[in-house]
Amino acid sequence: MGSGERDSFGELLRQHRLSAGFSQQALAERAGLSRRGLAFLEHGARRPYPDTVRRLADALDLAGEPRTA
Repeated sequence: MGSGERDSFGELLRQHRLSAGFSQQALAERAGLSRRGLAFLEHGARRPYPDTVRRLADALDLAGEPRTA
């Protein structure tokens, strides 16, 4: 995954989080992550594991196409 892909994931994650009305802390708790870890993902400083992506999608109630974007 290149830097642009990490940035895209982080921006998409942030957009979904804000659309759902969650703070970083609230989404992190729902997904079983730390707030700091979520912030790293949003800023592109960390690369998500597949399990983390699934947990975030579940916490955001994403289904179908948005999950694969």
